[in-house]
Amino acid sequence: MTGDVIGRARAWWPGLRRDGAVWIVPLHVLLLLILAVQAWPQGGVANAMCHWDCAWYEQIARQGYDVPPRVGPADFGQAAWAFFPLYPLMLRGVMGATGLGAHGAGFAINAVLFPVLVLLAASYMRGRVGDGGADGLFRIVTFMVLPTGFWYRLPYTECLYGVLLLGCVMAMARGWTMGAALLACALCLTRPTGLFCVIIAGACHALAPCPDGKADRPTRLVEGAVVVLAGAVGLALFIFFLDALVGDGLAFAHAQVAWGHQARLPILWIWKGFTHTRTLHLSIAALLEIALIAWGFRIGWRMESSLLLVTFLLACSTSVMSIHRIVLANPFANMLIVLLACRAPPSWRPRLILLCLGLDATLAEAWMHGGRFIG
Repeated sequence: MTGDVIGRARAWWPGLRRDGAVWIVPLHVLLLLILAVQAWPQGGVANAMCHWDCAWYEQIARQGYDVPPRVGPADFGQAAWAFFPLYPLMLRGVMGATGLGAHGAGFAINAVLFPVLVLLAASYMRGRVGDGGADGLFRIVTFMVLPTGFWYRLPYTECLYGVLLLGCVMAMARGWTMGAALLACALCLTRPTGLFCVIIAGACHALAPCPDGKADRPTRLVEGAVVVLAGAVGLALFIFFLDALVGDGLAFAHAQVAWGHQARLPILWIWKGFTHTRTLHLSIAALLEIALIAWGFRIGWRMESSLLLVTFLLACSTSVMSIHRIVLANPFANMLIVLLACRAPPSWRPRLILLCLGLDATLAEAWMHGGRFIG
């Protein structure tokens, strides 16, 4: 088994190298340096990047989950139960292993994970659309500088979630069922949409045409079922924990009402968003996301677009709040945007890269100064 994995890796790396994967780490370091320069007046990049949900993750990492919700005048009964445990556990582990503070540990986790995410995305795009040629490096660079990827550098769960999701899907495709199962379990301990993504990915793997005819169908059905079951186990662990802690295994869902989330048809939330200036950009983002998902189906990215569609419907059925982050920070959404960019005339590409860099820097500046509309 180990020899098989090593052999696959040796066959996999040369193609990525031709696509420009060797530039991932240098470009990542450059982007971090730009971010550090921007954050210098705010007390350093680790301090400047931690806002809003970051404080919840840090509280859980330091103190664990509180039993009572917050009852202050500005808290509306909000509680840590709404946040899944894997990222805070990683945060706690890095703090203990390195001696970093919570801000530094959160920034370090995503600083390490982002190149991994880019490498996985580059490999995935290469597998789906073939040898990149001149497009290979453009795909990698565009994926890294997209303003929709800004959330990957925040001390949030987006980068971890993306690595686990892509890792799970790619491990299944390569027949590494136990690895995919472990990643699925971890994914479902990271965000509430994890299990739905695992179900779609597992079902698509089980029902996809078999390369060697029908002989492989039972194996693929078992593999898909094992991965979905592992994801369900991950979510069940958190449910059992919350049931023991507060007597409500679904407290992570019930706590959402404190953030103004209520069950409604997505179209009603989108319409409501257009009626208020502070949510107008969210409803516009929702319509753009629908168009992107529809285009994904059109070009044959059915599994990826189905996953994005379910993520969109789950998020938009309770609120348009953070809909841009929840959907557009999904690596499959970023890959579809990259493929759209690849259809632009070659002469446009340098301008597109510069535009993305400018927008990314603008979003970073707004975030550091409390631009809540980004999160």
